[in-house]
Amino acid sequence: MANNRIFYAVQQVGFRADGVTDATVFTAVHGVQSVGMTTNFNLSQVFELGQISIYENIEDIPDVEVSLTKVLDGYNLIYTAATVGAAAPTLSGRQNAKSVFALGIWPDTNDSAKTGTTPETQCECSGMFVSSLAYSFPVDGEFTEDVSLVGNHKMWHNDPKVINFGSYGPVNADFAGAFTDAGESPDLANGGVQRRENLLMGAPAGGVGGVDANGASRDADITVLPIQIFGIESDGTNQKTNGLDFGCHVQSISVSCDLGREEIFELGRKAPYHRFATFPLEVTCDIEVIAVSGDMVSATEEGIRSNPNSTDCHADSGNLADETIRIATCDGTRIGLGIKNKLSSVTYGGGDAGGGNATITYSYTNFNDMTVLHENDTNTNFLWEDRQDLLGASGS
Repeated sequence: MANNRIFYAVQQVGFRADGVTDATVFTAVHGVQSVGMTTNFNLSQVFELGQISIYENIEDIPDVEVSLTKVLDGYNLIYTAATVGAAAPTLSGRQNAKSVFALGIWPDTNDSAKTGTTPETQCECSGMFVSSLAYSFPVDGEFTEDVSLVGNHKMWHNDPKVINFGSYGPVNADFAGAFTDAGESPDLANGGVQRRENLLMGAPAGGVGGVDANGASRDADITVLPIQIFGIESDGTNQKTNGLDFGCHVQSISVSCDLGREEIFELGRKAPYHRFATFPLEVTCDIEVIAVSGDMVSATEEGIRSNPNSTDCHADSGNLADETIRIATCDGTRIGLGIKNKLSSVTYGGGDAGGGNATITYSYTNFNDMTVLHENDTNTNFLWEDRQDLLGASGS
């Protein structure tokens, strides 16, 4: 019997590596807040001289897009689950990793997608590539991850319109439930669902020494921000100045990247043989802080780093320097944006007569540098223990 409705308790999403013949090897994703699927059918019209009616409305391959949002909660990330088997945790290392996405729907009388049970129906989207990802770390609310995937193949189990259903591979195996009626919990040992207090700020650990090429701390387990931001220490850390208050009052951090994903076709085949990421990829990072001394970003035509009397062609010039950005949370999420982040804009606003606080938003960009790790990632091609080197935190 069909459900009267579908709501959050009876939906479960998961991933497995593309090409795996055992369709039961799905890993359920925890902490998911929303899921959406969009299918677009690309039609091309052909007309001919001699009649007004369409000659043929040609159907090209469908485009399938899946959008997911989850809270950071100690469980594996969507991005790492969707790129299982990736060669490296970098954008280039994960770019060719494909996955099969599954959505299971249980009876609307259930309390959960219960362990040991099978869904009323399920959908599998194979050959899915990550097309965009974003992370948000706000002062109000939960830390979240947003991931979009694209592909050309979507199959609902037991769809009566499908001819020769069995020819589509192991899509008729069930995506088993992974939750319990008693209720699942986040990883409470690592802070549970991550909020503002779970962003790892402060001084570097005593056992990790040295700095990178920008003078930033090499400690991969501490958040490192641009020293251009007023209140950030010379090693990129945000430390407590009086044992209680941080030097910089950060309100939010957001990181995003769009991978583009263009199809490559070949004669003799309808489907694309690959969807490539459109390098170079722009990675953006916006950091909003409470203003206490203005934005402290000066700019001149010659550049504040230039000496107008110098004849040295190799002397520093311009207004900007390369900056290191890394983000670390209690739940084992690590995001490294490398050492070549440049300030693209700074916006000062607020503090109006209505009583609001003045804030400053610093927007940084780099290209192709976004490494994402999680402590519970099962990929054996790179290890959590090597995160300092993997995040680009190695240096002098």
